[in-house]
Amino acid sequence: MFNNLRRFKFVILITALVFSVLVIRITKLMFFNKDIILASPQTKNLQERGFILDRNGDKLALSIETYSIYARPAEIENKLETSKRLSAILGIDYREILNQLNRKRPFVWIKRQVDLSKIHNIEGLSIKGVYLEKEFRRYYPFHHLASHILGFVGIDNKGLEGIEYYFDSYLNPKRVDKKKINLIGQSRGYSVVLTIDRYIQGVVEEALEKALKDTGAKLVTAIVMRPSTGEILALANKPDFDPNYFKKFPKNYIRNRAITDSFEPGSTFKIFIASLLLDKNLISPSDRFVCKGYIKIGNTTIHDTAKHGIIDFREVLQKSCNVGMILSVDRIDDNELYKGLRNFGFGTPTGINLAGESSGILRTPNRWSRISKYEIAIGQEVAVTSLQLITAGSAIANNGVLMQPRIIKKLENPDGTVLKEYKPLKIRRVIRKETAENLLKILTGVLTKEGTGYKARIEGYNIAGKTGTAQIADVKNGGYLENQFYASFIGFVPVPNPEIAVLVTIDRPKGEKYGGQTAAPVFKYIVERIAPYLNILPDNSTVYVVHNEYHNE
Repeated sequence: MFNNLRRFKFVILITALVFSVLVIRITKLMFFNKDIILASPQTKNLQERGFILDRNGDKLALSIETYSIYARPAEIENKLETSKRLSAILGIDYREILNQLNRKRPFVWIKRQVDLSKIHNIEGLSIKGVYLEKEFRRYYPFHHLASHILGFVGIDNKGLEGIEYYFDSYLNPKRVDKKKINLIGQSRGYSVVLTIDRYIQGVVEEALEKALKDTGAKLVTAIVMRPSTGEILALANKPDFDPNYFKKFPKNYIRNRAITDSFEPGSTFKIFIASLLLDKNLISPSDRFVCKGYIKIGNTTIHDTAKHGIIDFREVLQKSCNVGMILSVDRIDDNELYKGLRNFGFGTPTGINLAGESSGILRTPNRWSRISKYEIAIGQEVAVTSLQLITAGSAIANNGVLMQPRIIKKLENPDGTVLKEYKPLKIRRVIRKETAENLLKILTGVLTKEGTGYKARIEGYNIAGKTGTAQIADVKNGGYLENQFYASFIGFVPVPNPEIAVLVTIDRPKGEKYGGQTAAPVFKYIVERIAPYLNILPDNSTVYVVHNEYHNE
């Protein structure tokens, strides 16, 4: 009995000693050699970043397995020879590798996310102290498609631009964990489902690529939106970039100009002035004006594109008459005009789920000059983004109700169930329903032979729209840049109940400068291809949609 008790005490003592050694060892590692724990790639949990999908579930961004190469310098016997052998396979200057191996670190990275074709050769070297680490690399299967929306991630899988940046805390499992969202058992982050349609996005980008080449412009942008829900079906800028190789592209190619860059809209802005005048019963479509081709306001002379003679308000919009708009805007109080334009969302960000959005410019009336109201009436002394412009225009197409623009449809759990749904959000009513209906009718005249937007006309479709041609402000010296213009066209299809709004803007086209000549044909190219796909049918025809192809009958 006594011997058993002694053996039991001995076992307890040994166990306590072993436990004490382990505690001391862990404490030493945590507080004195903590860089070994924190730096070692072996402590990394292999977790996959969530998908980014289009509205139909097509993967626009996903993660693929890859390998990275690291070394433990203390284990390498001949660092110079090792550097040269690795250099021959990886294509890296051996001196760069040698500098890494000479660092006083427990481990160093040699190259991250190596092409799988090189991994077999690395394994064949069998160099002591050189190791492979399995990782995930972000991959964008459609390359340039929707690049300004998707953005990209850095070498450590952290989002740096676009949706990758804005929703990084959901897409990245580790960052989600930091937000104390339950990730027990999850090997992949949450997925982001966009409102974008891959087919429509492809059509838009094809149209913009052609327009960029045909016009020699500095930049072309287009957005397709559902007015009733605020959903963005496509948003693109050209030139763009491939997020798989984003470092190879200039920084100005990477910026999402549709939301970051503001410009004077020119005559497309006239539809908002007209809507406020009509809504307050300050003008009638039949009211007449005399256009001599110019108008003097104090010491300032504002010119028109032509001498239009005696025209009514319908024709003012149809022919985009500056004189008629200037005479018309005189009927509204400055504060009422400012308030109405602010209600449309000008001068403030739309709140889209993308970083870097500009608020544009809409100064308060106490900062207006004697001619500011008249300049604003023709789309000068204000600045808008493409997103602001189509969002405000879509309010007219949506019976006068402004909607929150949406690019996110929902967030999904790794198992495909819905984590969060982004539903349509009404912001406010900006004009009466009757006003919106009447204005759309008037704007169909823009696409007639007498209108400035005739080249946007599509046989069988009733379309409302407005052209714009604006001088580009000289931000350094004041005034405007000589012979440099911003051309645009915004259209709504079909009237009287538009299902889509499409905006095309062209920055500094060479040769032909007018929006009706440059932007309107791009609008037509887009709508001819996406309307049948969306089952928006021309009059007296039937369209069968099959796998993104259509057949007229």
